[in-house]
Amino acid sequence: MLIAVDPGHGGKDPGAVVDGYKEKDINLNVALKLRDILTKNGIDVIVTRDKDKTVDLQQRCDIANKAHANYFISIHCNSFQDPSASGTETYAYPGSVDGRNLAQYVQNEIVKMLGTKDRGVKYEKFYVLKYTDMPAILVELAFMSNPHDLKLLLEKDEVFAEAISRGLENFLKTTFTGEEMAIQKLKMKGIIDKIHDTKSYVTWGEFASVIIKVLEGMK
Repeated sequence: MLIAVDPGHGGKDPGAVVDGYKEKDINLNVALKLRDILTKNGIDVIVTRDKDKTVDLQQRCDIANKAHANYFISIHCNSFQDPSASGTETYAYPGSVDGRNLAQYVQNEIVKMLGTKDRGVKYEKFYVLKYTDMPAILVELAFMSNPHDLKLLLEKDEVFAEAISRGLENFLKTTFTGEEMAIQKLKMKGIIDKIHDTKSYVTWGEFASVIIKVLEGMK
């Protein structure tokens, strides 16, 4: 399982700017915390940027596509001229069933954990949703232009990351069969080194390797 995490904007593109705070910085903070949480939970992660640098939209797609990521999560913040606008909304590409379902799980967790207004899941043909090979979502965490939302973004960035992680993991639990999840857990624990087809045969060498790792782990 490989997740591509995409902190929106960066470098010469600051995104929204409110009271001196730049969207690119908030996106990166949440993305790096999400990476750390997922990695701790045994899920491999690749990020499209891990510092403040310019990465164009096609480069972001290329990074995920070349790595053969399973899912793509792009992180953004909203802004609007009316400061009363607030809340969280999550986007998927039109017709993407997995994208729509992943978006809903992530949306649900953010709203539940942060108490933001639920603006719902929407379909949109954003570049990074259209040109990624895997199911992709774009999360608008909250509105920087809303004082209450901005406070959450600045002070609760780790909670936003945890909410996205929980949403992703809840989605994965419904997507994979019990057998597939068992194989995922063995890989996470280091007992096997790759993901096997649940219907494929295992050689005696592979079987012996698994038994040895289990026995060594029990000492």
